[in-house]
Amino acid sequence: MDEIDQRKQWDSTYTSKADFFGQQPSDLGYRAVEIFKKNGCHRIVELGCGQGRDSMLFAREGFKVTALDYSESGICQIRERACKLCLDPNIECVVHDVRSGIPLPDASVDAIYSHMLFTMELWEKEISFILEECRRVLRPGGLNLYSVRNDHDPHFGKGPHKGEDMWQNPIGFVVHFFPEEKIRRLAKGYEIVHIREFDDPSPPFTKKLYEVLLKKA
Repeated sequence: MDEIDQRKQWDSTYTSKADFFGQQPSDLGYRAVEIFKKNGCHRIVELGCGQGRDSMLFAREGFKVTALDYSESGICQIRERACKLCLDPNIECVVHDVRSGIPLPDASVDAIYSHMLFTMELWEKEISFILEECRRVLRPGGLNLYSVRNDHDPHFGKGPHKGEDMWQNPIGFVVHFFPEEKIRRLAKGYEIVHIREFDDPSPPFTKKLYEVLLKKA
């Protein structure tokens, strides 16, 4: 399945089900709120925000959020929800493919958050570029918190192999899995604060993930 088909599938998925990943924010989103508040973060960028369940949490908690996703359907849903909840002042929603960079100035944000973005159909060289873009837009000492499915996941190595550590799952999406070694190798230019394994029960099945917290030197 090529990139255009993957994008169309996400648009179709989000259009057919308004809360594909659930109505509540993710557990990682709640942990992010604690981490970001503890470290004095105010302006946050969420990459691959989907339908915005975590972006909305950040906005409710008073953060200024820039939410980016290449799915127009997902972004439209976030805008509608933000308007209904009067959260528009705290959240800017942008249809954007982060493989072309992050459309923000250098050292302009306090934290970057992404929940399973890098576990999409992205090549390692693309992930490396995105992480470097994150480092560019972060202020000194800024945080990059992300999650990825790891090589302990029950779907690791299952289904059609799509190259590198990527396999197509039962519902048609291509998934990139990460051994810890890859995370450490991709963290060039950052301080690794922690790498923690956790279970994510979001539909349609429980996943094994790493929570990765990086700090810009």
